[in-house]
Amino acid sequence: MLKSFQARLIMFVLILLALAQLGTALAVLSSLKKDNYRQGVDSIDVSRKVFDLLLEARAEQLTKGVEILTSDFGFKQAVATRETGTLQSVLQNHGARINADISLLVSPRGEVITVTQEIEMSNTISELVLSARRSGGASISTMIDFDNRAYQLVLVPVRAPNVIAWVGMAFSLDQVLAEQIKNVTGLDISFVYETNDEEKLAGFSTLPTDEKVRLFNSIGDINDVLEYPIFSNDEKYLSLGVDLGIPTQWGIIHLPYGPWLESYNNTRSQLILIFTGVLALALLFGVALARNMTQPIGRLVEYASQIGRGSSKESIEAPSVSGEFGVLSNTMKVMQESIINREEELTYRASHDQLTGLFNQSAVEHYLSEALPKTTGALVLLNIRQFKQINNMLGFDVGNVLLSKMAERLQQYWKKDALMLARMSADKFLVISNKDIACQDCSDLKRFLHDEFEVEKGSSIRLDISIAVLPFEYATASVNSAMRRLDIVADKAREESELCVFYKEGQDEDHRRRLMIIRDLPIALESNQLFVVYQPKVGGALNDCHEAEALIRWVHPELGFLPPDEFISLLEHAGNIQVLTKWVLNTVLSQLSQWWAQGHEIRVAVNLSAHDLVDEELPETVAKALKTYGLPERALALEVTESAVMKDRVKVIGVLKALQEMGIHLAIDDFGTGQSSLSYLRELPVNEVKIDRAFIQYIDTNKGDEFITKATIELSHSLGFQVTAEGAENAEGVALLNQYHCDKIQGYFFSKPLVAEEFYKWREAFHSR
Repeated sequence: MLKSFQARLIMFVLILLALAQLGTALAVLSSLKKDNYRQGVDSIDVSRKVFDLLLEARAEQLTKGVEILTSDFGFKQAVATRETGTLQSVLQNHGARINADISLLVSPRGEVITVTQEIEMSNTISELVLSARRSGGASISTMIDFDNRAYQLVLVPVRAPNVIAWVGMAFSLDQVLAEQIKNVTGLDISFVYETNDEEKLAGFSTLPTDEKVRLFNSIGDINDVLEYPIFSNDEKYLSLGVDLGIPTQWGIIHLPYGPWLESYNNTRSQLILIFTGVLALALLFGVALARNMTQPIGRLVEYASQIGRGSSKESIEAPSVSGEFGVLSNTMKVMQESIINREEELTYRASHDQLTGLFNQSAVEHYLSEALPKTTGALVLLNIRQFKQINNMLGFDVGNVLLSKMAERLQQYWKKDALMLARMSADKFLVISNKDIACQDCSDLKRFLHDEFEVEKGSSIRLDISIAVLPFEYATASVNSAMRRLDIVADKAREESELCVFYKEGQDEDHRRRLMIIRDLPIALESNQLFVVYQPKVGGALNDCHEAEALIRWVHPELGFLPPDEFISLLEHAGNIQVLTKWVLNTVLSQLSQWWAQGHEIRVAVNLSAHDLVDEELPETVAKALKTYGLPERALALEVTESAVMKDRVKVIGVLKALQEMGIHLAIDDFGTGQSSLSYLRELPVNEVKIDRAFIQYIDTNKGDEFITKATIELSHSLGFQVTAEGAENAEGVALLNQYHCDKIQGYFFSKPLVAEEFYKWREAFHSR
């Protein structure tokens, strides 16, 4: 409901008015409450003053009544003679006439001569008498505590002519007095003291019994009541304490707050009624206003909805409204026309290549999603070879001209049989043919495209085109699967020089096999599918074995045994080879730590890839691994190929120097198969040269191989390198290598690669011969 503008407008008016009314009501109620409280405080403050005046007036009246007794000659004579019986009778009678609760006679020293009621006297009487003597013997009026009850005490001196005694009259602050004060002030009065019971306060009060108990219990700290008025828990009374001058006795004035509360509640009820009425009027006003304001808006909303639905390509007539809404209506009409034009442009751009005007990949995928599966026809992908070099040499402007002319020529050739012509990427064009494609069709297409393309006046370029064909009979119902198969064939066509490459059954499986190998490497490392074998390196001079080369083997649970050349090259292309290298390094060093701990100082060589050699953190990684397994640097050898060195010669040589400075033995593997072996050999910081098996395998029967091997050994020795020959398979070849002083020999003549335990047994047997 609140999503409509009309509802929001009504709600806005209501909320605005409600906030204004609420603010006014809160301000009025707050002011009224404060005013009521202030009046209550003023009233109770007046009552307190009246309370104090009443006690003062009562003290004066009592003092005059006692002075009448002290001026009587007979009484003075009885005091002088200390006639206790007479004094007792006089004090009793006179105290009864002035309503005294306790009458007593005190010596000038503060000693009690006689008293009309047995009470526990304290030193307070003595202190009062002594204080009066120091001040000149004037009468005393004070509050005092006898037996946990508050009394108003009057002490008047008996003179003859000097002070011969003091007459005291004590008047209890009791229920009667509280009623008298209430009659004057109109407020309830309590005289309280603290107790040790659950009820902290007790005493006399004019309050009803239930109210008295509840009110006394609600008063927490009596000191708070003495400072300022406080409300009871139910706000029925506002109470203020009166300090009587006695540490344990207090007076409390209670103001009934009900009338003020009733006035406040009545005012609040009236405000609520006013508030409700105003909101009701505001609701009616808001509805009427909203309807009047939202009628043109509703028409514009409906107009905008029709534009948004886009149900018709035709222009929708705008509503006729006046004022600002008319301007909005005209603006929306212009916007509608712009949207139609923009939509047509976006639709075209979404399905066409902007440079050539052909369809794009999105249009192809949309078409195939509806057309597949098909049994006739084919997808033909044409790729311009070396197009990047053309862009680099001649510029992107020339490249764009070539692409446009290529599109024009394809449109000329495929006028009839093409269901769709598309440009897939920078240098790829796709033809969706309605007929099956044969080799002759590819030949005709290449011949048609063989003519030079004129890019500028007097300047022409001939393009080299590769063609890949995916017959629809091999295209699955899945667009992604079909495009993947086409890419597989396109990659092969780009690498080969054949006229045309057709998709054949099984190529997709090969592609999936490669993906599976790359995907399963992490799992294979964790589940011990990979393991390391060791091929011995036999010293030519002493015919001993203190070195080996570590080789990787992988037995896949689905694919079976995977040749190292297959999965290593795939991992290098995928960028995962460094994970495998670290695993091999740790596996080999772990095995070496066991052999060295047993006293067998064997050095094992680990092969590195080009990706490993461009990693400048490789030396630190090797150093940490050696330290982890407690091995010296001479326990490890690293073998690198010349092609890996040539990938980034400057960076690789820097990494090799750092490894050699650590003391790691370095070897160039497959020496003699590269393009610049001799020119770069003297620059490489290596210790050993390994002659490739291609020169060693048939050395005993091929004089050319024998000559190359001999020359390589002599050249390497002259440069200070050790030489290892790999691939020795017969005794004649080994004899020739020993004759030419080859330092180390490895091959199947001595042993195939062995797992660690078998290698250890073979070495023991080899040394014991």
